[in-house]
Amino acid sequence: NIAISQTEFKLFWECSEQLSEQFPFKAELHQFMILTALRKQEALKIKKSYIDWNERVINIPKGIEKNRKRDQVIVITPELEVLLNNILDIGSRPGLDFYKMRDFPWLFATRKWSADKYFNKEFRHSSKARLGGDEKYVPELRALMRAKSGDPELLYSSKVLRKTYITKSQQVFAGRSEITSQMSRHASIDTLNRHYNKPNIETRREYASEVSKIFPFIRRRSA
Repeated sequence: NIAISQTEFKLFWECSEQLSEQFPFKAELHQFMILTALRKQEALKIKKSYIDWNERVINIPKGIEKNRKRDQVIVITPELEVLLNNILDIGSRPGLDFYKMRDFPWLFATRKWSADKYFNKEFRHSSKARLGGDEKYVPELRALMRAKSGDPELLYSSKVLRKTYITKSQQVFAGRSEITSQMSRHASIDTLNRHYNKPNIETRREYASEVSKIFPFIRRRSA
């Protein structure tokens, strides 16, 4: 069994934040995968329009992956809300202002671009405008985590960190299913309605206030 360590989770988050300037969108992609349990190829296809701020969910259409046969929903937890806002703010950085175009669809944008391409609507809406691989990022993240921890053997594993996130969140409520069920990997709209919809607004508030206390390092970036 691999030990669940909140210290490693915090280390991952802090290293990701540090690397974001050098690897915008790539650092956030890994944070997003851990907080949502989406596979990389699913996460890369997420559009800004899938985010429903009123209902506080991300709607995942069934066609996003060939083995996904029904629509899915991801509840926007307080931690995920912070991350989404950090991602949407990336367009304020020099050279990345194209990301703030009203009709730029992708949550994760490619860095392989030229200004004339982004004024081309066909390109902007194509898969070429979204983030590609992260091959260079992962070794950098692993190296920084090892350097900061002083452990040259430390392994970066998104699955282990995801398990840390879920375990620590569930411990707050001692396994109360109406709260922790929303963290399962494939929450259907029926599950969402049954456990986490508007009638349970007080449950949402309780979750927001209690769980956020154990992840104080997940916070909005300063301008």
